[in-house]
Amino acid sequence: MTDARIVRTRAALHDAIMELAAQKPIPSITVSELANLAGINRVTFYKHFATPAETLGSALSLELDPAREQFALSHATPSGDPVEVFRETVNEILDHIERHRELYLLAINTPQDGTVPNLLADYFTETLIHYLEQRTRLDPPLSQIDATVAARFFAHGLVGAIKAWVLSGTSDREPFLHSVAAFSPEWWLPEQG
Repeated sequence: MTDARIVRTRAALHDAIMELAAQKPIPSITVSELANLAGINRVTFYKHFATPAETLGSALSLELDPAREQFALSHATPSGDPVEVFRETVNEILDHIERHRELYLLAINTPQDGTVPNLLADYFTETLIHYLEQRTRLDPPLSQIDATVAARFFAHGLVGAIKAWVLSGTSDREPFLHSVAAFSPEWWLPEQG
């Protein structure tokens, strides 16, 4: 059982880093200002995280985990159209991006700071490696691929597609969802039966 103080402190840190990351690049956020905004001291901060970037990674993961869990569950007990499951998962990711559009716009427009794109790519890679492990049980069989290479390739492609969508300034998701699904090879999202 997690101590309620730990939960409150982490929630305060998550809120503070999301607010600060929408205002300035991650490398320019200091532990002191993050701790101050969260209402804690530096010593307490270091009991939870090593850096502001690690704090942001934790906050992003917490928000993206429901989409990951739904995606994993849908492939653990396959039923339904895998392309539609994929589209629904990506749509949930876009909900997250929309809620934090200022943070993503700032991250995209600060090319010397790769913190946010790298955090997203790492998160998506982990999700896709897990998916490919489950995917080996479905037909058609996977060709001889390195799961880590494939997962990183698609994860970084998804981050690039998200960047293009955010920069477009549109909130229309249909072209984005259609394009991302169309770029996926047939073996990536096989029919399940």
